[in-house]
Amino acid sequence: MRPAANFALWTVWGLFVAVATLAIGVIWFPQLPVRQPLAFNHVRHQPMACVLCHRGVETRAFAGIPDIATCLNCHATPPVKTPAEVATWNTAVQAQHMTWHTATRLPDHVYFSHRRHVELVQLDCAACHGNMADRTTPPAQPLKPISMNNCLDCHRQQSASTDCARCHK
Repeated sequence: MRPAANFALWTVWGLFVAVATLAIGVIWFPQLPVRQPLAFNHVRHQPMACVLCHRGVETRAFAGIPDIATCLNCHATPPVKTPAEVATWNTAVQAQHMTWHTATRLPDHVYFSHRRHVELVQLDCAACHGNMADRTTPPAQPLKPISMNNCLDCHRQQSASTDCARCHK
């Protein structure tokens, strides 16, 4: 076999292995763990409603992730203890921004409206997100996986539409 043909075969084989590895990785590890900048304690914030910090849940398609300004409405001093967390808090206050990371992600081809589910249907946040109220630290991954099967099961239980075009773009 000529060296050029040999090189082409190895290149094709390498590309195949890379694509297969990526595909298997996406199936076995659909979402990497999320690490938040602070160990937010939901238990300490009870009995406050989710909507006080996660603004937009009742009025928009997307729920808001609270920024440091929301925290400063109640916390004049850092509500954390460790020096590293106090430094993170102070940096966020100075920058006027806290970078929280989204743990729950939907594929780009899926449309989901928080308003439709929370305000119109009166669905409790825990139905999709799990019981965050009992959490003393942020979860590294969603407590309840968001999947098509879970969504369809809920839609069937609630006698809601299962028409694909309602949720898929």
